[in-house]
Amino acid sequence: MSKQNSAPSGAIRPETLMSELNIKKDAYYKDLNHLKIEAQHDSEGKAYLTLEQADQVRALRSHVKKTGKRSGFSNNSIVKADDSNLAKESQATTSEIEADVYVQPENPTDQFDPDDLVRSAAELKTYKMAMPHLVITALADKMGWDDLPEDLQQKITDAEEAANPKYTPASIADTVLAQYRSGS
Repeated sequence: MSKQNSAPSGAIRPETLMSELNIKKDAYYKDLNHLKIEAQHDSEGKAYLTLEQADQVRALRSHVKKTGKRSGFSNNSIVKADDSNLAKESQATTSEIEADVYVQPENPTDQFDPDDLVRSAAELKTYKMAMPHLVITALADKMGWDDLPEDLQQKITDAEEAANPKYTPASIADTVLAQYRSGS
């Protein structure tokens, strides 16, 4: 039996998955750690992943490509095309169903990484704070004089007049001096 084929059928070797996903060992092991996956070992001690574990890594990699980070990824977001287990799933016990509840009634914070949650919340807040200003700036860049309400057109007119007054101190001085000299 060759070393490559000593794993059960359907097993995926780390090297194969890393090559498929075009990632290095460091990213691969960080993905496994994030997903809390422990690789299986064959009779010769070589590591392999089950098809389901490999699919989880693929889904996480897809999420990382879209968002640039692992945080925010949920194992529950993986869509499975194989429906061969539907009959088994429908026979799930109440305790198994309760395990799938979004927030567990006992120790609800245990299933969350607080650092990831706070980071995700901060990123969402940043987006919500920045986006309106970016849209406003884009709108302002596209507006012309006719798009402005009358009161704002008047403010611009006033500002232009203040910046470019009809009368300069020298012209006012000339007028005053001329009036003084003429005796009026």
